[in-house]
Amino acid sequence: MIEEKGELEPQRVAIDGTGRKNLLWTLYRFSMDDFNFLPFFAKHPDKVPEGLCKFCDYILIVETKLNTFVLLIELKRGQTGGNAEKQLHASEIFMKYIFATASRLHQDFQSDLFNANEIVIRKIKLKKKASSKITTKMQNIDLNQNYIQYDSVGSFPIAKFC
Repeated sequence: MIEEKGELEPQRVAIDGTGRKNLLWTLYRFSMDDFNFLPFFAKHPDKVPEGLCKFCDYILIVETKLNTFVLLIELKRGQTGGNAEKQLHASEIFMKYIFATASRLHQDFQSDLFNANEIVIRKIKLKKKASSKITTKMQNIDLNQNYIQYDSVGSFPIAKFC
């Protein structure tokens, strides 16, 4: 379940893992309080440039036979503007740092278990539609976009993004 809490009614979007065989997935939810060990995510407004502490709401890691997909998900209400893109971009940079570190460690230990070239990152702005009407028309998703806008009616179909 992908969920955003706050002052308004919580947004809840169920993860739909159907539509493709052999999808293995794990969902991560981070709180900025969890990033105290990383100085560039520290919450010190007087010491950190504006926008540097941004991070997406969820990271969904999906494994297929050929690739690993890292779906960076930012939940938004109303208009999805530049703030979502800053959060997704910062998250992408952080994940690339993790991949570079993993690649370096695997080279140091002469291991071929990790290949960063098999990882695909998708940045998704997820907005739950206010209408509960189920539409018969499927939403087209352009996976080549830098930021993918997905309007959900209550579920997030993983297979569409992998």
